Amino acid sequence: MAQDNVRQLADWLEENMTAIIDRKVSLNVSEIFAVLDGFGVLNNPVAKYLDITEETYYQSESDHKLTLSDDRKLLMDVTDRIMVTHVDGILADNKVNFEYSHEAVYEDQYLVKRDLEVLTYGLAVIGAVAATVKHNLIQADLSKDAVLSLALAAQNIVNWQANQ
Repeated sequence: MAQDNVRQLADWLEENMTAIIDRKVSLNVSEIFAVLDGFGVLNNPVAKYLDITEETYYQSESDHKLTLSDDRKLLMDVTDRIMVTHVDGILADNKVNFEYSHEAVYEDQYLVKRDLEVLTYGLAVIGAVAATVKHNLIQADLSKDAVLSLALAAQNIVNWQANQ
């Protein structure tokens, strides 16, 4: 994982949030997936998870932070997100603890801004950590469900942008 890539991507997302919402700037999901895969948290590339059922993911890999509501639904349809909110720990002791919250990206309709916030803020927190600790600490402590949430947010934003 290139630590600068995470921070640069988070900075780019923050700078371009309004333009993405206005559909003036397109999100590059492949770039985001590459960064997420670089964390080494999930067992497979993130793109492979979008077309599996909630039950398959829940039984095989989930760390059970994400609210999964229908075993037969595809993960791509999950509306819950796990936002990486902050991190604490003792860097000198090589201890990192990510903290999370739940975010819903649907009320009456899809809320693209909320997915952008989940993605931007999550990458900003992870990027700050990546700049100061060893990669294996991120790999060991970052939630699989949080990484999946970032992938779902990115893919949903791209899908939303394509449906103009």
